[in-house]
Amino acid sequence: MTSQNIERIAAELKEVFPGATSARESTATLVRLPEVHFPEGCTPKSTGALVLLDVNQPKPQFYLSVIPHMRAGQPPFGSAVVGGDNWSTFSFNLPWTEDMTGAQFVAGMLRRFA
Repeated sequence: MTSQNIERIAAELKEVFPGATSARESTATLVRLPEVHFPEGCTPKSTGALVLLDVNQPKPQFYLSVIPHMRAGQPPFGSAVVGGDNWSTFSFNLPWTEDMTGAQFVAGMLRRFA
């Protein structure tokens, strides 16, 4: 990802998600989203999220505070420490192009739970 797109996406996320904050960690920008909403039928209905934007990565990385339960069960997930906090990870190959917005990326990742 280019540094210009990282700045753009971080700014978009902070505009779309009230209370979002960002911090730098080495070559990465970490954007914490206080609340993202899962599709209907998930429990819980929302959780906190983290978007990691790094010039050394081809696309953003997405982490959740909690992986929801869905009607079909809970998808396989893992855990990672990012920015000093524990986050949940899950596998979902969202096609990514650098002209996508931050909101499109988050919405696309959350569609995994639809």
